Amino acid sequence: MPADGLATAFALRTLDDTSLSRWSSVYRAVAADGSPVVVKRAASPRERAEALAAWTRAAAAEGISVVVPHETGTRNPQPIGEDWWVAYPFVEGRPYAADAEDLRAAGVLLGRLHASDLAEDGLRRYDWDGPDESGVEDDLETLADILPRDAVVAEVGRVWRDEALPALRAAREELPVAMVSSDFKAANLVYTDAGPVLVDPDNGGVEPRIFDLALAVVLFHNESESAPGRLFTADEWDVFLSGYLSQVTLTARERELWPAALTHMLWEEGSWALEDNDAAAWAHPRQGAFLRDLARTDAARFPLSRS
Repeated sequence: MPADGLATAFALRTLDDTSLSRWSSVYRAVAADGSPVVVKRAASPRERAEALAAWTRAAAAEGISVVVPHETGTRNPQPIGEDWWVAYPFVEGRPYAADAEDLRAAGVLLGRLHASDLAEDGLRRYDWDGPDESGVEDDLETLADILPRDAVVAEVGRVWRDEALPALRAAREELPVAMVSSDFKAANLVYTDAGPVLVDPDNGGVEPRIFDLALAVVLFHNESESAPGRLFTADEWDVFLSGYLSQVTLTARERELWPAALTHMLWEEGSWALEDNDAAAWAHPRQGAFLRDLARTDAARFPLSRS
């Protein structure tokens, strides 16, 4: 998308056409009113893009710290070419500090997202037919050349295929759903004096809430230069979980299926992260250490309570 096309569509004063992210199209800009904004490719199609915008506005009105589309004086979000785009205010703040206070605040925010009871019309629903258990061995063959020797990914993949996914599918009607971010990680949070703000809600949809909690376990420290090169420690997980559980009471069925949900995300999202990162990421001191730790992780490492 040419910079001048975005600038015209959103009536921007200026726009930097160098993306802030290597994973997606995200550009710094200045709106017509002089406010700093970011313009990014949004969810598609129209119904989902507009539903997400409506959901963020409703969530913010309830005091949930999430960005909402900026009042640019133009349609926002809007289609430009074949894609939908959205302009958000640039949130001033600091990155995650990887301490107990920031961890608990992040857990509280995730819990508040899951506890909200807002309209879900038009939002993406979880695709239970999407996970394909038939390709585990092919995926493991692809991963074989990049995994450390002590990786447990193969065992995770086979447990997912043979036990976790069948159990989750059988219980699908029993799992409470919520509006989830599907990308709740430190790199997508900006910490202000009032606490963390979710600045990338565009992967959001309606899914079993324990999937989103499990995804945070798997990817919270991924792609964040301010995070340590590993997943949560046991103490960090306790702090994050305590913040989450201050807002959400998990059902007995969710607790029973937690290991399956975590295995599900370790395989579905964890194996994707392992494969999608290039050689430079694996060689990077922090990101490479995170990926090696992820490759050595199974569901037993993150219980909902210590015995």
